[in-house]
Amino acid sequence: MITLTTTKLKKNPNTKTTYNEVSKTVEDIDWEQYHNITNKDTLTWFRRLGGSETVTKAYTSQGYKTVRVISTSPNKQNKTVREFKFK
Repeated sequence: MITLTTTKLKKNPNTKTTYNEVSKTVEDIDWEQYHNITNKDTLTWFRRLGGSETVTKAYTSQGYKTVRVISTSPNKQNKTVREFKFK
């Protein structure tokens, strides 16, 4: 099982680069859901929509895997951070 922590952020109207946390959820997902979220085709599709997708990989107990995906909306007002922890 994999623990997925999703943090939704909204741009702080008083500054250019900081974000305020809107919500945070924690859930357990299986390998199929993990693969759907971190698949190269999925990330490329979202990039074509105009947003940005930043992937961070690291060595885990399961090998060299994606541990964080940061998605930014095309207008740069919303950001979603997905962090994966392997059990």
